[in-house]
Amino acid sequence: MQINENEVLDEQTREILDYYRGLPQRSSQETIVEMLRELQDVHGCISPDMLEQAGFTVDDFTDITWNDFMEKAKVVKEKTGQPILTSQAGSPDLVMEMLQSCGESLFNEDGSVNIVDNKALKPILEIYSQMVKDGTLVEVTDWDQYIASINNGTTAGVINGCWIMASITANEDQSGKWAITNMPKLDGVDGATNYSNNGGSSWAISSNCKKQDLAIDFMKSTFAGSTALYDDIIAKGALATWAPAGDSEAYAQPVAFFSDDPVYAKIVDFATKTPSNITGAFYYDARDAVGTALSNIIQTGADMDSELQTAQETVEFNMGG
Repeated sequence: MQINENEVLDEQTREILDYYRGLPQRSSQETIVEMLRELQDVHGCISPDMLEQAGFTVDDFTDITWNDFMEKAKVVKEKTGQPILTSQAGSPDLVMEMLQSCGESLFNEDGSVNIVDNKALKPILEIYSQMVKDGTLVEVTDWDQYIASINNGTTAGVINGCWIMASITANEDQSGKWAITNMPKLDGVDGATNYSNNGGSSWAISSNCKKQDLAIDFMKSTFAGSTALYDDIIAKGALATWAPAGDSEAYAQPVAFFSDDPVYAKIVDFATKTPSNITGAFYYDARDAVGTALSNIIQTGADMDSELQTAQETVEFNMGG
């Protein structure tokens, strides 16, 4: 059965949509977002005003390396008194974003743990640690403080998934004061890029689904086949990084909050350039172990090599190794 058989589509698609709409405490927009799962491209949101005070423009922070970024961040700190980045203490978000930007993972193709011998992880932790020491990256204690540091002007920028835009744009007083660019790439690492991902979601059709063919057709013809659908939901605040959607007029529209930059199309373009990585059932075990190592390094000055070894052994133990 094809999804474009209108009579069947109208009736049975309504059945599916009615099911999702019937879930408790779900608005129509939340229903759409609940159903949608896509990669959440990482980009840098940055304050042009603060950069200007330091003698820079957004272009000076576009397509650059982390070494260049770190040096310019010192100038921003000196001229404005503000750090260029903010991060939640103990969170490995930025570390994982940097890792994926060069196509590296915490696991090898065969599923074994890749922490101690990871060619990019130690240089990434060194960059993060140095920026904390330089005062160009400020760590805050919790999520509320993290969002506050972005919205109250105490940091010149943030690197995270495109979902962070919702927190930035919630502060209407900041309209016109933010811009988007790509993230820095690692120096001296093969495969390094200026693009990454943080978060996202996936569709799954369960094995006990009574109408698997219909469900598959529905997915193919909507979330994996309809730019019109994405044009509709972008107006409702649901940003997707499905590549064909980025070519639509809806995504090409200027966004007033970001100084009329067509940021939605830009973000989809970033997503198409993001390297893939290896995850699996123990991904969050590995991610949390790296977060613990990072926290110990920053907070207590623990030895980096020892912490990485402990992280590797922790994940291997959790995997039953």
